[in-house]
Amino acid sequence: MSHALPATMSLWVTTTVDEVDPLASLAKAARDGDARAFGLLYEQTREVAWSALSRLLGPTPDLEDLLQDSYVQLLKALRGFRFDSRVTTFLHRVCVNVGLMYLRGRRRRPEDLDESPGAELPAPESADPHRGAELSQAKDLLQRTLARLSDEKARVFALHEVLDLKPEEISALEGIPSNTVRSRLNRAREAFTEELAALTGGGR
Repeated sequence: MSHALPATMSLWVTTTVDEVDPLASLAKAARDGDARAFGLLYEQTREVAWSALSRLLGPTPDLEDLLQDSYVQLLKALRGFRFDSRVTTFLHRVCVNVGLMYLRGRRRRPEDLDESPGAELPAPESADPHRGAELSQAKDLLQRTLARLSDEKARVFALHEVLDLKPEEISALEGIPSNTVRSRLNRAREAFTEELAALTGGGR
């Protein structure tokens, strides 16, 4: 008698997390203490982390330090990672957490971040200096406003609006239904608009 599994069941049995996400095996090995695996994971995801931090924080001399801190936090966070999302998606969450902590730290230090929008970040190089200054101010206002939101609202806003993660991806990261993510995102947008108005004087 043949005991062959139906094709659909066989596919389910043989498809593993590692096949869906080739970085999963490296992440698991790193989580279990394999230093070489962690080094390879760093090499293969460094650009992803750098891009996420850059998009969230803009040009800052602390970016390299924050990148290293993100990987320290990643190694800790992997202990509780269920591998129900891609490793790079999980890394985005870690970078957002590190970035938001940095922004809140700057907000608490008046010498590092005064209250006049656009005062800190230099305008990026651009063929149009006026446009470059506008982009710099917009990025600065984004960062200042995020620093004023609660952890939950700031994180979901940054993941979706800044890093372009889909609600389904955030759902897997946060361990909540997609509809709950959308509800949190709506509340985060409302809070962001209110805080931005208060910061710029638009609420007066």
